[in-house]
Amino acid sequence: MIGIDLGMRKVDIVDVDREFFLHYEVPKSERTVELRALAGYLRSLEADGLLEGTKWVEAPVVAGARNIQSTIAIAQTSGVVHASLSDTHQVAVSSWKKRTVGNGNADKVAVKQWLADRHPEYYRLCGSSQDLIDATCIALYGREVAAAIDGSGLLPALPSTRG
Repeated sequence: MIGIDLGMRKVDIVDVDREFFLHYEVPKSERTVELRALAGYLRSLEADGLLEGTKWVEAPVVAGARNIQSTIAIAQTSGVVHASLSDTHQVAVSSWKKRTVGNGNADKVAVKQWLADRHPEYYRLCGSSQDLIDATCIALYGREVAAAIDGSGLLPALPSTRG
């Protein structure tokens, strides 16, 4: 199960099943160049078999009027991720936090502490990166959702994209 945390020019990707932890950031450039570089990199990872399986991608957060440019940039990054990779699902920040940490409004400290307490092996692999910690929690959310769907005997009715 793969979790992906987004930034304006970066992705943090964690495959909890294969213990694959990756931070990738494109150099600051003209926005279209940044997005194309990110798309190419993601496609190459998937083509090389490094991103096999279901990918859960954090949904962009509306950060308020003062941060609208950041929100737009992260939404663009999200679009590139969904268009470049197969089998992606979008998850709201409050949803993955509620299902993992138990509080949809958990702050960074609470998320970090939850991972350290519940999954110390993953926490160590994340180092001090909050973005990798978030991507790990997103992947664990995806694992729980998949288990719940498998246990229900129902076919998944999740919105999915195919790259």
